[in-house]
Amino acid sequence: MNAVKKLAIVLSLGALTVTASAGTSEQAYVESFDGVTDMPVPVSVVAPAITAYRGSEVLLEFVVDTTGVPQGITVVSSNDAELAVAAIEAVSEWRFAPLVKAGVTVESKVRLPFVAALPGNRNDRFAVN
Repeated sequence: MNAVKKLAIVLSLGALTVTASAGTSEQAYVESFDGVTDMPVPVSVVAPAITAYRGSEVLLEFVVDTTGVPQGITVVSSNDAELAVAAIEAVSEWRFAPLVKAGVTVESKVRLPFVAALPGNRNDRFAVN
């Protein structure tokens, strides 16, 4: 469990590449991991239920257990306490295809940054959900 795997989610309307089959930003995010084998892959995600200021950032750390459930979610850094709480609540509902090494399902430590980003004024608000 030495290696920390990084997943990234940018919380903005235009930041996720939406494929033709993706109906929501959440689906597009999940589909963006197609073919990834070196980290636990999200199979079900929930966006934080909050409005965040542009530039708000939260870095979460957690372990994806052998059943694909995030455990021990902690905030590594944050400049928005409300987004941090909402991100923890959302990620606790995420599910993953756990990491498999040499045919064995293993726990994996993950760092997940959330960034609220929209073009425009610095005081723009962005609805995450």
